[in-house]
Amino acid sequence: MNRWLDCAAALLIVTLVAAPARAQVPLTVGSVRDQRGAPIEGALVSSRSADGRPVQAVTDAAGTFVLHGQGLASLLITCRYCEPTRLTPTPPGPVVAIVRRYQALLQDAPSSADLENLPYAHVESALALHPFELLSQSATPYPGSSLSDRGLSPTGSLLIDDGVPNYDIANGLSPYAFIPARYEQTAVFNNATTAFRYGDQAGGGAVDLTPFDAGMNEQVVALGTDAILRAAAGSDAAGIVAGSFTNDEESRQRTDLFANVPLPADQSFGITAGTEQGRGYQSPEAAFAGSFSFGSATFSDPRALNLQLSAVADRGDYAMSEDEYPISAVWSDSGFSAGIHTSGPLAGFADVATRASTGFYDAQALPGALPRVGAMVAQTRVDAGFDASGSDYNVVGGVGAFWVNYSGGTNGVSQPAKSAFVLPSVDAQLFGNGKLSVTLQGSGSFTLPTLVEQYQYGGGLPMPLQALRNTLFAEALNYTDDSRVRFSFEQASESVNGSWSGTVTSTGFATTWQVAPTLSLRAWTMHVTDSVPLYGGGLPYGGAAPTVNALWLTYDTAPGVRADVIYRRDLLEGAPFYHVDGAISGPLGTRVRWYAGAEDWLHRTFVDAGIRF
Repeated sequence: MNRWLDCAAALLIVTLVAAPARAQVPLTVGSVRDQRGAPIEGALVSSRSADGRPVQAVTDAAGTFVLHGQGLASLLITCRYCEPTRLTPTPPGPVVAIVRRYQALLQDAPSSADLENLPYAHVESALALHPFELLSQSATPYPGSSLSDRGLSPTGSLLIDDGVPNYDIANGLSPYAFIPARYEQTAVFNNATTAFRYGDQAGGGAVDLTPFDAGMNEQVVALGTDAILRAAAGSDAAGIVAGSFTNDEESRQRTDLFANVPLPADQSFGITAGTEQGRGYQSPEAAFAGSFSFGSATFSDPRALNLQLSAVADRGDYAMSEDEYPISAVWSDSGFSAGIHTSGPLAGFADVATRASTGFYDAQALPGALPRVGAMVAQTRVDAGFDASGSDYNVVGGVGAFWVNYSGGTNGVSQPAKSAFVLPSVDAQLFGNGKLSVTLQGSGSFTLPTLVEQYQYGGGLPMPLQALRNTLFAEALNYTDDSRVRFSFEQASESVNGSWSGTVTSTGFATTWQVAPTLSLRAWTMHVTDSVPLYGGGLPYGGAAPTVNALWLTYDTAPGVRADVIYRRDLLEGAPFYHVDGAISGPLGTRVRWYAGAEDWLHRTFVDAGIRF
């Protein structure tokens, strides 16, 4: 027994002595951030200890790392789309490494930094620099501009602004006509495979805009051809932003606010609200004035399968002239949704939602005395799916079921119409972390008729629902050297059936090249054919297959001087519109930058200069 006690005592002494010895191994800790202060996740920090042994660590989501080793003379930091950086640690303090990251290669869509510096007074022009987005513009303030994912929908994509879908059910548009210049801070593109979660109009994709950002306390003052003002204040808990944009042809004003209230058990409650208005000062034949207001509330409970409940209400209206004849429209929406989603490499989600949209359209003063239209569209949605991710794949699949009910009509007679849709969707990216990756997509979507299309020409008689069903198959091939170059090739084909039938095809090529640490070149081109007839006859784009493209050169010494020069070909009234735009900015003091830019908008040049705080 004494022998066992002696052995146990000896083992305890060795353990107590050895533990501090191991704890005394020197540690080098630090963080890696890019030139704008954002943490870099996944950066490799490597070195050699005094005895020549290699030492490595990978940064976490906060950009931090820990190296175990003694006598680390220098550190080498490398990451995807970064300039390799070498530095010497100075113990005992932590290492703070600033690495130049090639922002142009990180994402396809214009970043927050891009939106700040681009010369565009209309946010849709900046968004159309995203590869394979078709921008179609009109000289009239309404309908104005539309954006469509790969040109799949001539009526454009669904606009989700500050979390609220902005969609005019009366005339079938997502209007950009009320958003002031330099107002939106972030832009996220959801392609057509997300239609199973949005429904009508999302077959052309969904554009998610946000006026608030992490560095949201930004003030903008610009004068020239335009007068642009923007002011924001707040924190992560609450904030407000207001903006105004005017020139001799149009005026736009808007205000947004939000507040987040933390609740017990990690729950939270948030509200957002906003109001905007726009007016056109063109000829009496094209006069326009309109507004849009909204409010929403959201409750979140991460402990209950990430439960999220939300309610939204909005109202929009406009009055315009067509050849001096007045036209007016009003629409409003109210909706409620509930959803859950799990976490992990294989996550599931499910949602249920209901949305009621009412609208009124009056074109009775037009020749022919068209009847007034007043109706309601009720939509119920149930969707479910999964998100599976791994080192070599990311797959999102789901299915959405929709029940649609029209009521109302013309001449005081109710003309109900109903339909239902089931939309499957799969979006798979394979080898996403490799140099060569493949994206495969298959999805369904539908396009509902506007109140005008459904009722105005029906003669007061019941009509079947004039809906379109869309089936999309697409693939993309991507290559990158992980350093300075990325190439993408996409091909999409969508068959359309229903009231009209036809096919939409899209083929495009995009490239991004970091020519030098301060110089990047982004370019893309896309060709679209659309044989689906428009309501009332004719083909989109006048029956011609359009080609759109852009060439975007950026010189950026952040946080120093930045300059952008953009050549682009969009569509104006269905015809090619070629133009060159540019902007330059630089530091004027602590947290203050000067700015100047020129834009060709509808064959007119606009020049502005100002400062940003």
